[in-house]
Amino acid sequence: MNGLVFERILGGVCAPTGFLAAGVACGVKGDGKLDLALVCSEKPASVAGVFTTNEMEAAPVKLSRERVTGGSARAVVVSSGNANAMTGEQGEKDARVMAASVEKTLGLSEGEALVASTGPIGKYLPMENVTAGIDQAVAELSVGGNTDAAKAIMTTDTYPKELAVEMEIGGKTVRVGAMVKGSGMICPDMATMICVITTDIWLESELMQVMLERAVEWSFNRISVDGDQSTNDTVLMLANGAALGTDYELEQEEKDAFFASLCWLTGNLSMALVKDGEGASKMLRVVVNGARSDAEAVLVAKAVATSNLVKCAFYGSLPNWGRVAAAAGTAGVGMDQSKLDITFGTFKVAEGGKPSEADEAELIHLLDRDEVEITLYLGEGEGSAYYVTCDLTPEYVEFNATEKS
Repeated sequence: MNGLVFERILGGVCAPTGFLAAGVACGVKGDGKLDLALVCSEKPASVAGVFTTNEMEAAPVKLSRERVTGGSARAVVVSSGNANAMTGEQGEKDARVMAASVEKTLGLSEGEALVASTGPIGKYLPMENVTAGIDQAVAELSVGGNTDAAKAIMTTDTYPKELAVEMEIGGKTVRVGAMVKGSGMICPDMATMICVITTDIWLESELMQVMLERAVEWSFNRISVDGDQSTNDTVLMLANGAALGTDYELEQEEKDAFFASLCWLTGNLSMALVKDGEGASKMLRVVVNGARSDAEAVLVAKAVATSNLVKCAFYGSLPNWGRVAAAAGTAGVGMDQSKLDITFGTFKVAEGGKPSEADEAELIHLLDRDEVEITLYLGEGEGSAYYVTCDLTPEYVEFNATEKS
């Protein structure tokens, strides 16, 4: 290893030195499954956070957003099975009680615990269960608790999602770990997702906030499952400096290497969310090139990725590029259709806004794959962007017609 290379390792949020985690079942979900996670740094840590832009933000989002501005934290507690959203003053009180319970049990100062919740909206948390679960989680904190924690934050996910990497900086091994959940109500900004990231490098909170916002913009903000935005989206990052100490100053090359590893983590976790989207059978990557700017390219890519007609066509392996073109035209970006090229995988299906010859049988065979890339070339400039989405299946409709969320 060296400062420019990172390697994937096991351990999730517990891979970095000085982090412990636990996941317990305390009855929030009511089905006996793990439903409360706790991640704790044994040392003081700097903190950064990115949250939903939904105007109906949940109580835990309000509290954690407020506390992140202080620049430091030691613990994150997450309840699943109840969003604690649209619960008024009681919900805000409950979020503070969750944080206070963690702080009291761990012996932390007020403000050192952050809170997140996920699940159905409009229900009060069963606080007796939650506080009992916090006591149990504190008792079970360990360096091997990462996977239980990743399982405990799941709602409709079918499997836990966690990653970790390590690299060499300053002659020592440093690590970054993360866990994430979310498989429905996913559309930027972010998703119905909770993500906790840990690292044993030391970063000032201001720098870490900039890095986290950029990493999120290129990953969690470039995915969609169903076009719906959550009230509870939360990404939190803790850096405790256990590997190099808090006095170590990163060189620019080392900052770049760390940022690359952070982007790799968030990028891969965001794709895992899409692949595990409710009912999803295919992952679709929409690439837009030749826009006047990157910002306009994002708008076009999002318009295509969130089109139900496009998503249905790809579920059925229909090579209907007209739906892609029509969706692109709704982006509010000026385009000349005579310049538009569309490619499915390696097959150019439209050129200059007109049909292009492609072997339909081979094209359908391509679209039967579980990952498909759609590329649009606008011929307007140098701007480019991508968006990742999934197909729309009968299973998604059936699930959300019965799911009480």
